[in-house]
Parts: sequence; structure tokens; C-alpha cells
Amino acid sequence: MAYDATRMKLLRAGSIPAQQRAFMEWLLSLPGDADVEYAARCQLAEIDRRLPNHPEVQYLRLLLSAFSSSETMQ
Repeated sequence: MAYDATRMKLLRAGSIPAQQRAFMEWLLSLPGDADVEYAARCQLAEIDRRLPNHPEVQYLRLLLSAFSSSETMQ
């Protein structure tokens, strides 16, 4: 997935909710040959380590869980 400055500009413009924007920025930041499932599992582990059960990251966890192909939704 190539870096697209226009997409990133739109994402930062606030046209979508913060958690969706964070997810999109995370996804777009991955290298083109990244293992998205593995990257999502790593990101979920980081969220769980730093902010377990924090209400503001639950939707972000849901989005990442969809890509992680695991039963990590809380």
C-alpha cells in the first residue's frame, strides 16, 4: 500500500471520527508487504498493555480485531 498524501490529508481533516482516523492512519502506515494480521495482533497487545478496557479505545480494538483473525474482542 503506497503512501497517499491526499488520503492522509483527508484523514487528518477530521472528516471521520478519531478512532476510525487512528485506525486508517495505522493501516496506511504499514509497509506494502506487511502481515496485517500480525501487525493488528501486535497493536492489540500494545493497547491491552497500556489501556486495558479503556472505553475510548474499544471501537479501535474492534476494528483491529477484524484484521487480527483472532478472538481478541473484549
